[in-house]
Amino acid sequence: MRIAFALVVDLLLLALWPLRALRRRLAAPRGAWLEVEIDGGLTEVARRVPFWQRRPRPVAVQSLRRLLGVASADARVTGVLFRIDGLHVGTARATSLRDVLLALRASGKKVVVYLAHGGGTLATYVASAADRVIVGPETHLELTGFSVEATYLRGLLDRAGIEPEVLAKGRFKTAGEFLEKKSMSEAQREQLGALLDVAHHALIDALSSGRRVEREVALGWVDQGPWSARAALEAGLVDDVVYPDELAACLDPSRPKGARLVPAAAYLRRRMPRFVPLRRPRHVAVVEVVGPIVSEAPLSLAPVAAEASVCRTLEHAREDRRAAGAVVVISSRGGSALASDRMLRELTLLAKSKPVAVYLGDVAASGGYMIAVGAPTIVAQPTTVTGSIGVIAARMSAQALLSRVGVAIEVVKRGARADMMNPSRRLSGDERSALERQLDDVYRSFLEVVARGRGRSVAQIEPLAGGRVWSGRDAHQHGLVDRLGGFDVALAVVRQRIGPAGAALEPVVVGPEHVGLPSPLARLVRGGARALRLDGLVDLAEIAASEPRAGAWLWSEVAAISEG
Repeated sequence: MRIAFALVVDLLLLALWPLRALRRRLAAPRGAWLEVEIDGGLTEVARRVPFWQRRPRPVAVQSLRRLLGVASADARVTGVLFRIDGLHVGTARATSLRDVLLALRASGKKVVVYLAHGGGTLATYVASAADRVIVGPETHLELTGFSVEATYLRGLLDRAGIEPEVLAKGRFKTAGEFLEKKSMSEAQREQLGALLDVAHHALIDALSSGRRVEREVALGWVDQGPWSARAALEAGLVDDVVYPDELAACLDPSRPKGARLVPAAAYLRRRMPRFVPLRRPRHVAVVEVVGPIVSEAPLSLAPVAAEASVCRTLEHAREDRRAAGAVVVISSRGGSALASDRMLRELTLLAKSKPVAVYLGDVAASGGYMIAVGAPTIVAQPTTVTGSIGVIAARMSAQALLSRVGVAIEVVKRGARADMMNPSRRLSGDERSALERQLDDVYRSFLEVVARGRGRSVAQIEPLAGGRVWSGRDAHQHGLVDRLGGFDVALAVVRQRIGPAGAALEPVVVGPEHVGLPSPLARLVRGGARALRLDGLVDLAEIAASEPRAGAWLWSEVAAISEG
């Protein structure tokens, strides 16, 4: 059926080839500017979907790299305009986007970023890679650096009569301290400070090199922010302040109507006409592990990495003869120890049969990092949050609350610990010791898994563990990460291992889609949690709801570094 369909379509395309060739040649008029619009998030690779299922989707960084390859060889294209209306990403994806801008400039094309509505720290960080930065009038650059805020609930829980019981392995395993403590621990402050140091250093370096100023000037820009559009122009942060209708004339004042703007997506379609292959071509499979790692997802308020779905996708990539290799993209703070172990097993089997590399996104910690060690090569950006080799378990005791409201619970049991997880009472010393032993076993297994995956001894890994989170830069220095860079670096590793034929293979996302449109209730819950800095609590609640049998979580409370 496919062959017949392909033949019919290809014959039609062949008949139209002269017109298509002309359309390709004239994809952009001479002196054209290609326009890329970014409003919201970014994804690494665009998912192929049937035309009847298409809807607005985030811009794919890999598509921008493809644009770079085509436009850099087209003499008709003068430059590329990035119109950034909103940028909702972490530092790692922002770095990948900035790398594309730098590569475009290196190819000889002009690059301009237009911030019609102003922008935050990360938008300014990305824009600094351009030849020119333009902002809209009456806007502001919220260039204030990076911060991490944490909400501590122990005082509230004490008033409510609820006592948290948190068991953690590792001084830096702080995922439960917002329940257990009233203020930030020194261990948490230390590791957050180290992460912020790396992000801040990368920001100052980018501003200094991109805007060609001394580091002291760039430091002053951050410390004196935010900036109005006019003040940013006077300080040298931006080059022009114009309204959207003035943008074309600003880009090319020599033309009566200004620069000729061509949508980048339309340009790529015209420049890359393709016939329909008779057989599905070979490719590099892209497997996504996104969100909290759970065994099952009965009621999800956000994208989750469910065990059955991820394992099935990894198995499919292993058995699919058209998949010559795979890149596994991990963007997760962790979750279920059981589900993480099952995913690790499938990734290990895949890596034994085909070339595989893992790319760590904005954050890939704890269970997310545990899965990654199943691959021979791990790639991360310098600001990726990773590591957190540790274990945590928690329960809530409502004994005081129930007593306060006059509720009594009677238990009849057979077995000394049959009701040990009953939230109506605290754990006994013996029960707590039993859980501690369980966590010791899980932690030891975690250390052994990482040591085996990284080709080192447990004694070498243990000083890097204890729940400590690392920036990608520091993780690379300690041998927890092999290469620094974006998804393109991981893809290049896989293509090289495939052999000469690998260079022509395209990445294709396989498996079910993780990112859907959340319900109004989910958006309300998530939005409220984000405003109160309780995202981690919602994620932990989802993990707990999906893990009625789990005794331990591989979870990191530290999320991707966001702008201040």
